[in-house]
Amino acid sequence: MTDGFEQGQVIAGRYRVLRRLGAGGMADVYLADDTTLGRQVAVKVLLKRYAGDESFVERFRREAQAAARINHPNIVNIYDWGPVDGTYYIVMEYVEGETLKDHIRREGRYPPGEAVRIALELLAGVQVAHGVHIVHRDIKSQNILIDRAGTVKVTDFGIAKADDSQMTEAGSILGTAQYLAPEQAKGEPVDERTDLYSVGVVFYEMLTGSLPFRGDSAVTVALKHVNEQPAEPAELVPGLPYSLNQIVLKALAKDPDQRYRNAAEFTADLVSARSGGPLLAAAYDPSLDRTLVQSPATGSEGTTRVLPKAAAAGAVGVAAGAAGAAGRRRKRSPWPWIALVVFLVIAAVAGALIWHTFFGSTTLSVPSVVGQAQAAAVSQLQGAGFAAKVHDDYSDQFGLGLVTRQQPTAADKLVKGGTVDIWVSRGAATITLIDFSNWTPAAVASWLTRNNLIGKELTGASATVAKGKVFAQSPAPGTTVNHGATVSYRVSRGLPQVSVPDLSGLDQNQAAATLHAHGLQVGTVTQQTSSVVPVGQVAGQNPSAGTLVASGASVAIAISTGTPSPTPTPSSTSSPTGTPTPVAVPNVETMTQTAAEQLLSNDGFVVVVKKGTSTLGSGYVYDQSPKTGDTAAPGSTVTIWVTQ
Repeated sequence: MTDGFEQGQVIAGRYRVLRRLGAGGMADVYLADDTTLGRQVAVKVLLKRYAGDESFVERFRREAQAAARINHPNIVNIYDWGPVDGTYYIVMEYVEGETLKDHIRREGRYPPGEAVRIALELLAGVQVAHGVHIVHRDIKSQNILIDRAGTVKVTDFGIAKADDSQMTEAGSILGTAQYLAPEQAKGEPVDERTDLYSVGVVFYEMLTGSLPFRGDSAVTVALKHVNEQPAEPAELVPGLPYSLNQIVLKALAKDPDQRYRNAAEFTADLVSARSGGPLLAAAYDPSLDRTLVQSPATGSEGTTRVLPKAAAAGAVGVAAGAAGAAGRRRKRSPWPWIALVVFLVIAAVAGALIWHTFFGSTTLSVPSVVGQAQAAAVSQLQGAGFAAKVHDDYSDQFGLGLVTRQQPTAADKLVKGGTVDIWVSRGAATITLIDFSNWTPAAVASWLTRNNLIGKELTGASATVAKGKVFAQSPAPGTTVNHGATVSYRVSRGLPQVSVPDLSGLDQNQAAATLHAHGLQVGTVTQQTSSVVPVGQVAGQNPSAGTLVASGASVAIAISTGTPSPTPTPSSTSSPTGTPTPVAVPNVETMTQTAAEQLLSNDGFVVVVKKGTSTLGSGYVYDQSPKTGDTAAPGSTVTIWVTQ
């Protein structure tokens, strides 16, 4: 078996490969055309050397199923999955842009405001995943895509774990070492807070341009996540707001119980930091983590730091030295632990006093305004002593103008004068597409903009829709899509163009068959004398060979009648009085000027040519006088009108 698809190859009979986008340790990713829906997609194909490994295939399947359960603007959409050529593929949304990691490598750290914006979008996607009980477990800047509009897209749910999944064996470590939460490194159970630790690492990376821990191996880095404290972001970036420094430290707490409980809490602190409000992170003391990772003394030999549960979990094997092992067997003094407990009690009391001093007398309960009209909600919040900041939202649950959600939520405490963010419905979260057939591109673009959809204009040939009008769209009419979705529509370039074939040397039946094979019709069939073309063969055609015409157009042909008869002698062509006997005027309309003049001259007429305009091609006869079937005496004048 060989890996790889070439340009033009079709995957699963539907996805035509355009080019390779990238390669990973277990899969290649290709840009492809979805020939059924007419859109570009990314196709992730499992390397064939892993296709026989059930664990890899199961991981691949779970990526498709996990992400497909989620529909959110900040998560890459999954469209399809299945087997192909002895391996498996996943079809997903194509995001034109770059990874967050690539941007940081190229541009360095983000300004604090932009880092907060990206973190908020990242948390929005994570919160939705957690809402359907999916823990990503591999959040890292390489798995965060930024599209051309700056929108964050979370991807790669390859090791995501649902609540009912039995996929992970005890002690196994999945994920990238630089972003691993301590419980992952120790092979312990993971939950939402594990993802939030990884988000904290990404936020740290955006603010500082570097990772909190580095090492020569994955094991070394994993040990540092368990045993060491990172340099504080404010130490690396002078002038960094202290609120953001605290948020990072709380997110990176070794103990999951000290971190944010969920993405909503993390989000609330970031929003509050932007407005200068109080933070949950303000009460977090990073010195507690420093105490937890420092092991007790082992005597004059020095100190040894160990991984709790590391041996039992088997996640990060750390072989303690003989002195360390002996130290653990010796009876330890209880005084260091007593001192630690006293310190924690004092710290807790001091923290409570500080909180009461600075916030206790000025914090108020936030009222619930969800479901109220915007004006009423703002009025109630202002009456309760808060400011209100309004954001747009779309909702199928709440009608136009009603508050769909708020942050902080009802009954939360907030400093008097602080800002409550409210989201107000601007209409349904979804919209049903209508039929754009025969619309102008401008009308389609206007409709999509009014309905908060993104338009993508394409072109194509249509045999039924006039040039400049829309003849196809994707998704199809009647499809329900989310606001912000992309809708493609194709504008007609007119009828398909066909090159008229050369019919010379063919008889009438052969000419008709040739025209039909090219999508053309047989037009007027006339007869024409010719001293060159054998009897029964095409002596002329209109339009001429090589002319581009619309598919289905007619082509007129003239069939040779052979060499013209000799000009009759005066005795045979004259009436008894000596006047020439009139003869029928031949039909020369649709012939070329040269052919018409030759035919008329052969019949003894004098030809007068006049120029004009018509729908025929240049150089073709479009009218004559006398008309076809009239009679005129040889030597008389026949006038023909030829297209200029």
